[in-house]
Amino acid sequence: MIITADFGGTRTKLGVVENGKVRAHKAIDSYAGLPFSKWIHLLKDDLQTLCSMAGLRLSEVETMVWAIPLLVDPELRHATCSFGKFEDAVQNNFCDKAEKIIGIPLLLENDARAAVIGEWQAGSARGKDNVVMVTLGTGIGTGVIFEGKPMRGRSGMAGNLGGLSITHMDSEGLNGRPSGCTESQVATWALSERARRIEGFKKSTLSSVSNIDYLAVFVHAQQGDALACQLRGRALKTWGALALNMIQAYDPQCLVFGGGVMASENEILPAIKDFVTSHAVQPAGPVDILAAELGDHAALIGGEWIWKTRVRRAPLHKHPKIKIMESQRNKFLINEEDNAKPINS
Repeated sequence: MIITADFGGTRTKLGVVENGKVRAHKAIDSYAGLPFSKWIHLLKDDLQTLCSMAGLRLSEVETMVWAIPLLVDPELRHATCSFGKFEDAVQNNFCDKAEKIIGIPLLLENDARAAVIGEWQAGSARGKDNVVMVTLGTGIGTGVIFEGKPMRGRSGMAGNLGGLSITHMDSEGLNGRPSGCTESQVATWALSERARRIEGFKKSTLSSVSNIDYLAVFVHAQQGDALACQLRGRALKTWGALALNMIQAYDPQCLVFGGGVMASENEILPAIKDFVTSHAVQPAGPVDILAAELGDHAALIGGEWIWKTRVRRAPLHKHPKIKIMESQRNKFLINEEDNAKPINS
């Protein structure tokens, strides 16, 4: 059994996973606003509680995989780029520091990539070799399975920055995001500011909502509020454009939409399908556009696959008979019989 965690901007989901099943799970408030030196100890306490729920001690867990909202190095041990959250993860020794405190090995993965791996292995994209997933949560994440493998690229960026696709040329960026990018226009984190800038906001029923999210937008739009209808229409068109970008870039068999915003999937999916049908070049036939099946468990289940398919580079105190030997171009895992196995792939 392993522990997997999905670090979000609003909530963090924790799970004990075994053979593709979440045996115990727990959702907690996000640590995004706290320094590592504080949240790592809070996390250890939460992990011990989680293990108790599964009838385990933390020391009995094989490893951890954390899905984080950052770009992650292909070696899965530190982030290569952050976006204002969990900045410490960019340090090369981040996993070493976390392992020292929690006491078990750790790998990292981008949260959107972990989610698409979960849906590919056990959700709505089972049996497909070419898959794109868009996660609509606090931000907008994307992940790609290409020819039966997760797409990573040289820095971990490949397939992950669909939310920074340019869908509104020359429009203003927010929160340090590029001008015209999808996230600046229609991410949940940008929604309140965008709404308040629209003329007539004070007359809208949304003006009485303290924290405007897409659930509120869709509810108020159904009640006929003009500003909510405007926001809903803008979001649906932009998500459609993002879907189009991902389809034309990666030529998938299916496109999966997940994340908390998909609570309104009955309105979202038909609009996106209509947009794609009207605009996409699809020489192999229509791309299946599907809702995610695994919900909050997608990245948790994906984390187990990441661990099982990755050579276990655990700290030496956990595996004293294993060491890493490096040559100029290759790395080898040396076991106790001194047999060398290449681990570059």
